[in-house]
Amino acid sequence: MTALATAFRAELAAVLGDRQVRMIVLLALVIYALIYPLPYRAELLRDVPVVLVDQDGSTASADLARRVDASEAVALTHHAPDMAEATRLVHERRAYGVMLIPDGFERALLRGDQSPVALYADASYFLMYQRVMQGAAVPLRQMGAEVEAGRLMAQGTPRAVATAQVSPANQIEVPLFNPAAGYATYVLPAAFVLILQQTMMMGLALAATRRGPLPGHPVWRLLGRAGAWLAIWAGLLPVYLIVLPVIYGLPILGGPGALMMLGLPFLLAAGFLAQLVAALFRRGEVVQVVLLALGMPFFFLSGFAWPVEAIPAHLNALAQLIPSTAAIDGLVRVTQMGATLPEIAPILWHLWALAAGLGLVVLAVETLSPSRPAAPDRGPTAPSDSPAR
Repeated sequence: MTALATAFRAELAAVLGDRQVRMIVLLALVIYALIYPLPYRAELLRDVPVVLVDQDGSTASADLARRVDASEAVALTHHAPDMAEATRLVHERRAYGVMLIPDGFERALLRGDQSPVALYADASYFLMYQRVMQGAAVPLRQMGAEVEAGRLMAQGTPRAVATAQVSPANQIEVPLFNPAAGYATYVLPAAFVLILQQTMMMGLALAATRRGPLPGHPVWRLLGRAGAWLAIWAGLLPVYLIVLPVIYGLPILGGPGALMMLGLPFLLAAGFLAQLVAALFRRGEVVQVVLLALGMPFFFLSGFAWPVEAIPAHLNALAQLIPSTAAIDGLVRVTQMGATLPEIAPILWHLWALAAGLGLVVLAVETLSPSRPAAPDRGPTAPSDSPAR
């Protein structure tokens, strides 16, 4: 037990007594958790600038332009006489799309013929592209349905029958678990988990490379260090999982108890993974480079940047060895779906098994590796970015 207490105090001193490690652990909370989410607070992209090229100049084309401009997704900020001028505006990034209403648009509608409207959107920025297409597609469908219904009623068809023929099924969209269908609600919970994992691993791995040999049995040494991690991050975990989501207006349907029970094995698994990286690479500067390089794979394998179903099976199996993968899934289920502890039990068992497995691997590596003095590395350190677009 003396070895456990010694390891506990040594780990606290290694993390909180080292200025660089302390900056990674604490300053990152301000830099990442408070500044990173600001661009996403609007939830949705609104009023994406679009160029209108109206070659018809008719009442119908003006009505269509008014409908599109009234949508929340796009705004017809420029009116160009031809496609050459519209293309120039898009190249200058003054607009992200073009709506071309061809000559003869109204005449084709009155004859009952199809009158195509061309939509061009900047697909190099996928969110802009998506919003331009959505913002114009709905008014186009509505106008087409109204024109067709009017034609049927002119032929003597009752209004109810004409409406049913044009639109036999009404589409009712209900965004489940993300009421605003917003980007922040989707991205930020996962980003907070990734930020917590990356900064924790950076800090603990760097501290491990600078810490000298500890006395006692390896099991007690490892348990003492793990207790120190829990003591430090017991105050940071609620900030990441509860306080910041409340500040940014994210839904929290589940109870704080479920979140803390989810966070406990996650912290242990992330801490053991950091010890494994430190034990394998030993030198502080190498550990920093390795963890920085792992930041992007962790991000893409987490299952929110790209659907889990679209990730190859072997990569998805590898992703299950990363603590953030299961933690993000559990966090979303608790906060946005209102899951209870029994409902996330498989995820909890997954995280506990991962923590136990990584702990045993760390114990084996540290037992078999020769003891070494603390590394003199004091180079500059920066936590890895967790990008979400």
